[in-house]
Amino acid sequence: MSQSKNEQIIVLSDLMHIRVAPEETGHTYAVVEDIVPPLAGPPPHTHPDEEVFYIVEGEFEFILNDLANPMPAKAGSVIHVPSMALHTYRNVGNKPGKLLAILTPGDLVQYFRAISSPVDPDNLPDLTQVPDFSKLDLTKVFALAPEHKVNFILPDVPQN
Repeated sequence: MSQSKNEQIIVLSDLMHIRVAPEETGHTYAVVEDIVPPLAGPPPHTHPDEEVFYIVEGEFEFILNDLANPMPAKAGSVIHVPSMALHTYRNVGNKPGKLLAILTPGDLVQYFRAISSPVDPDNLPDLTQVPDFSKLDLTKVFALAPEHKVNFILPDVPQN
């Protein structure tokens, strides 16, 4: 049994700990811990990895296939997201939330690594505050998504 190196990365506004890397399991699964600031979460998306989320702490809303019907998820909740299902989540609490995600087969970890920023222990993001979303650089997030089979479902914005 190998022990994970506990790799840490910043993905969007979240601090992620790769607890078990896919390389450690023969690319059969990965385990990621995600610390999510208030009001943060990814845009609605799909991908081939299947995910099981366990809410460790905090209050979240999850969307699974139906953007109009978010479901609450508090500490102790388990959410199963099948492969290619439309989904997202958002920390609806006023403090950081923590999720543990099991990704099968774990290919999504390569996408997280590709779009991430390195963790600077002397300059960690303040996860207790609502992120300034206007300062997030989403260039890599959207540019690298097709290569990793991630498809974002974004609202139509009327053109004037």
